[in-house]
Amino acid sequence: MSSILLFSSAGAAILGFTLLMEFSIRKDWLPYFTGRKLLHFMAIGTTAWVIDKGVDSYLLGSLLLGMGVLLMLVLLKFKWWLQQESSYGIALFPISLGGLLLLGGAVHWVATAAWVLAVSDAAAGWIGRKWGSPKYVFLSETKSYQGAVAFFVTAVVCFALRFPEMPMGWWLLLAFLPTLTELFSWRGSDNFFLPIFTVSWMALVLRMPQTGSWIWLLAAILFLVILGWWVIRKRWLDQSGWWAALWVAAVLFMSGGWKALFAPVFLLVSGSVAGRLFHASHSSEKRTAQQVFSNGWIGVVLYMLYGITGHDAWLVLACCSFAISVCDTVSSEVGTAVGGKTYNIANFKAMQPGLSGGISLAGTAGGLIAVLLLAVCLQFLLPLNLIQLIWIVSTGMAGMLVDSFMGSRWQALWKLGSGFTEISAEGSEVMLVKGLPWLDNHWVNFLSNAITMLGAGVLYGVLGV
Repeated sequence: MSSILLFSSAGAAILGFTLLMEFSIRKDWLPYFTGRKLLHFMAIGTTAWVIDKGVDSYLLGSLLLGMGVLLMLVLLKFKWWLQQESSYGIALFPISLGGLLLLGGAVHWVATAAWVLAVSDAAAGWIGRKWGSPKYVFLSETKSYQGAVAFFVTAVVCFALRFPEMPMGWWLLLAFLPTLTELFSWRGSDNFFLPIFTVSWMALVLRMPQTGSWIWLLAAILFLVILGWWVIRKRWLDQSGWWAALWVAAVLFMSGGWKALFAPVFLLVSGSVAGRLFHASHSSEKRTAQQVFSNGWIGVVLYMLYGITGHDAWLVLACCSFAISVCDTVSSEVGTAVGGKTYNIANFKAMQPGLSGGISLAGTAGGLIAVLLLAVCLQFLLPLNLIQLIWIVSTGMAGMLVDSFMGSRWQALWKLGSGFTEISAEGSEVMLVKGLPWLDNHWVNFLSNAITMLGAGVLYGVLGV
């Protein structure tokens, strides 16, 4: 069968099944959730089957990417009965899988990621909806541990079928990160992120033969249990923050060994220690998944690229990203704790300490000292020269200033009674004073880090540091 005929037949089958599910839901022949999960399994499973054929992968990637963009435009324009819950997953999975194929991802790995998405994500949704209780908010949607277990078990089966020559320890480890990735998904975002991180995770894990050892696996589990007990007991992380930190730690360890864990551990410890300057009720005591990802996600992705490619530039940029988070976190904690005159970075007018957009001498000095200490420690751990260390410190300080500027200009500020708050609350007495209502401190941290790293990456490439 020619590639055009194969792709056309698969596309026609997916389109026909989509229309059948849409019609069945409109006629109340099928419950909405059942129809949606059946379509999820059939559409992504068919795509995985076609990818497995290995026929004209570049053309297939181009077609999937184009189809995903077209579907996204349709979803934004029209209302489907299949889309009663706000989700764009049906358009995101072809974009993700098509992009991986166009970037040269191994066909077997991309197809494996698609099978995991088709089978395990559907199983997690079904079990979680039917038997999942209690439910917890891990990032922005409620999930259950029953659904996570269903995802993990079915993912292990998928990897066992796809890599039958490997020992069970490999299957368990390969299923680990996709399970956590799904736990933090929202509005179908797992259809985009899950294939990408599954393929990247396979690239990291399958190059390390010791990961198949049961002794190694049991030692890692024991260490994680002890570490989890410690950080939760010390109130450094809440439940969601712990699982997010585990996701971060797993990727970093596979990307660069234990040395890769130093920068995020430094961030966690320095931020938590600085936070102890506050009263016990301060929110910095227990960090959530939102805080972990907003401060560490970009650095983790950059470190993952270093682990996959081996290019030192990704290592330097990853350290720069963590330096931004360290500098911003410590400067904010110290500035609020010490007090003193605080000025709005956008207009240099005096302002209330503790609000975003403010800078103070104590806070700036605290951030500088923290990032300098980070650089000194990194010098003994990683193959970095003096110029690269200076680049890391400079980027950290620049990112702190970008964060303050964004906080001053666009972060939401609410008037609550006679005071002001940056946390949105319901009630007629609450009024938005400035900024965008959705742009809270977590988004400012994430976006300022992303913007700074984009500029730093371009300059690093141009200057060849």
